[in-house]
Amino acid sequence: MKTKESEMAFGIGTGRKVVAAAGTAVTLESSSHAVDSVLITAETNNTGTMAVGGAAVVATVATRQGTPLNAGDSITLRLVDLYEVYIDATVTGDGVTFTYIG
Repeated sequence: MKTKESEMAFGIGTGRKVVAAAGTAVTLESSSHAVDSVLITAETNNTGTMAVGGAAVVATVATRQGTPLNAGDSITLRLVDLYEVYIDATVTGDGVTFTYIG
């Protein structure tokens, strides 16, 4: 019989992703990578606003989709595939760092 401890995923990882062209959403990972949770933080030196969401994420204020993050803001997502988490930025070169478990 499995215990909760034996079912838990172990391992912690980190990453960084930058939006090469404002208005063009990018995924956190280039291939499927399911995790238990991920903490996504907008870089502290960002000059614009990031948005985090699915494939339809848009950072532009007038048409924003997803959760906006200003410099230093964070969001935690649970039970996601990093390949399905997208970011967009209002300023080219702004980005996020992320830490995941699982």
